Amino acid sequence: MNVFKSLGKFIWGDGSNPELVQISSGQFYVYKTASSQQRIRECIYIDCKATIRRTTQPFQYTLALTRVFEEGEEELQDDGQELLDEEKVFLIDQSMKFRKGMSAGATAFTWQGMTLDDAGMEYEFVCDDETTAFTANNFEITIYQCMYERKHQKSHFSASEEAIMEFQLLPAASSPTASPQTPRKKEKLPNIKKEQPSVQVQDIDKPALRNVPTQYDGVVEAVGELHLFDPRTNHFMTQADSVRCQLLRTAKYNYWLVVLGRDDNQHLAQPVEPRMNPVFSPSNRSFIWNYFDEQHNVFSWLIRFPTEAALKEFQDVFGECMYETLNQSSWDKVPEADQDYMIKTYQDEAETLEDEEENEEDVYSNDGESDNDEEHDNEEGEEEDVEKEVFQKDAAKNSQLAVGYKDRSFVVRGNKIGVFKHDDRDGLEFSATIKNVSDSKGKAINPHRVVLHEQDTAMVMMDSRNLDTAYKMDLEYGKIVEEWQMPGTSGVLNLVGDSKYSHLTDKKTMVGHSQNAMFRIDPRLSGSKIATSEFKQYAKGNDFTCLSTTDNGSIAMAGSKGEIKLFNSIGKNAKTALPGLGDPIIGIDVTGNGRYIIATCKTYIMLIDVLNPGNKKLGFDASFPAKDKPRCIKLHLRPEHVATMKEAVSFTPARFNTGKNEEEKTIVTSTGPYVITWNFRRVKNGHYNEYQIKHYSDNVVADNFKYGQDRSIIVALPDDVTALSKRNMSNPTDAFKTIKREK
Repeated sequence: MNVFKSLGKFIWGDGSNPELVQISSGQFYVYKTASSQQRIRECIYIDCKATIRRTTQPFQYTLALTRVFEEGEEELQDDGQELLDEEKVFLIDQSMKFRKGMSAGATAFTWQGMTLDDAGMEYEFVCDDETTAFTANNFEITIYQCMYERKHQKSHFSASEEAIMEFQLLPAASSPTASPQTPRKKEKLPNIKKEQPSVQVQDIDKPALRNVPTQYDGVVEAVGELHLFDPRTNHFMTQADSVRCQLLRTAKYNYWLVVLGRDDNQHLAQPVEPRMNPVFSPSNRSFIWNYFDEQHNVFSWLIRFPTEAALKEFQDVFGECMYETLNQSSWDKVPEADQDYMIKTYQDEAETLEDEEENEEDVYSNDGESDNDEEHDNEEGEEEDVEKEVFQKDAAKNSQLAVGYKDRSFVVRGNKIGVFKHDDRDGLEFSATIKNVSDSKGKAINPHRVVLHEQDTAMVMMDSRNLDTAYKMDLEYGKIVEEWQMPGTSGVLNLVGDSKYSHLTDKKTMVGHSQNAMFRIDPRLSGSKIATSEFKQYAKGNDFTCLSTTDNGSIAMAGSKGEIKLFNSIGKNAKTALPGLGDPIIGIDVTGNGRYIIATCKTYIMLIDVLNPGNKKLGFDASFPAKDKPRCIKLHLRPEHVATMKEAVSFTPARFNTGKNEEEKTIVTSTGPYVITWNFRRVKNGHYNEYQIKHYSDNVVADNFKYGQDRSIIVALPDDVTALSKRNMSNPTDAFKTIKREK
């Protein structure tokens, strides 16, 4: 089959990628000899990453230690302060006497300098607390594989495990005054082919078996170990030490995953579908995914393959099956340049199976937050209490949220709008209800796609029953004062401001789109409010779903197959077109400067850096070379966390924190009763698997940051609205423990 030829090419698989493996955070030290009895330990980089790289010479590799800058440090470097080399590189050779050991309870790697400049020095890289044992072991083994290839001038793939582990040395003593030790009898690492990623316990609830379609063609088969996640113990439990994992084609563009044990007894069977939330981990040779039985119970399975090559072969074919399932078309028809973009997107899956540390580092800054950590209700007058109770007891439910830049948030409930005031403690006070929203003829309107406008004095809305008209409400009087006719579009789907922060001004015009058109709305025009000079009809296949604008008015448009198109003006073709994986994009947001885009699909979020490193131009202003599209990262929940949540993921549109001249620091979304946040800086540094959550007793309808900061998140529930302090969020492990205690 012509499959994702490079999909999953981590470590040794992708010859075009110079980086083999990386530990993304740690400290770098050097030991210098002060006297015959003492060595001095100096810190070179307080935060750096360690990377094993290919060189241009066959069978020759380097170990690179690269400094990671904190915010503002690069500017200090530019000012000539604390000037240091940003990277130190070592040739990987047996003579460097590379060892793995411990330093103050953390995994550490040590080696000796081999050049004239660093002769007699010993270097140490200490991994940070978030580095998993699997990642550290994989890094160590890759070093030995590099040493093997340099010594024997041939690939290590045909080498035995014993031949590779010949390069392992016993850890040196951890005392900084101890002299380097000579090699002693080798201490064998856990078998790299049998290292267990799970606890072997058999007693666990299992999903009911499912009937497999009787007509099918075999696509691929692989063997491995089968494990099932147990939320009670927070571990994967071994179910079988040898299974056959099969992908079957049951109809054109339809596939099933089937796992069989000895004597062909079935362990599980399920259709290939987006809810599976697949995660491939080359460092652990594992495939993790979610399984939904016919009663909608959620489970998380893991298969561990005997070799990376076996995982790669299976992942290649699985990628093709998933693509064809989502798009109902052949992978062969995808242009080669687009294939490469999709392959790189799939390569960014998480690589850890281990649980979070219980005392996980707080990766969020809480500077300036109120000491009151609790979400709170505020004292209100008796009249306000009555009005709030009437608003909340309406038969309709909260459906939409609009957060103002001044001191108000607005929540849509049927044809009413609740007004909430932001207090000085980042909380909310109920203020008023705008009742019986109706048009000029008195016909009730159910507000849809609400957008704040003209310095938060107005709200533009639509009614899903009439997509050719937009309504402008004067928020001071709570009345519809203008009706904008927009004929000839086959239905307007979204309206946004001309630029990201145009609602801070009195600018009148907006940008809108239908399924296949984009246009400018000018309410000052008579008759149709669509500016004919800024109207562009595109091919029917575009099927636009949402859009967002940057500070300067550039536009990011998303589609139902996951495509993203970048425009620098209305009425022209896109400067950049990024292919989709097949899932509809339900929300899109852009940083103010236009560099980063987040596009929300149902089960994952795509983060894309659209700055072209070659010409330093954004994708809004210039196209990318066909074979050098920007990098796309998938943010998603870990399958085992989804199993603990006991329901499928269905994200609300993810958003950056907002504020004119305010740096984007955090991403927020929600699924079911959980609010989810990612630290944006940490994500950019490669920590895709880190997120914080907050659980509510009801499903979250909508969420967004309070304007101008990322400390407070406004959360709309079906029957309530609250302000969530980011300090009240926690890592998933701690959050799940709290939920269990509360139950």
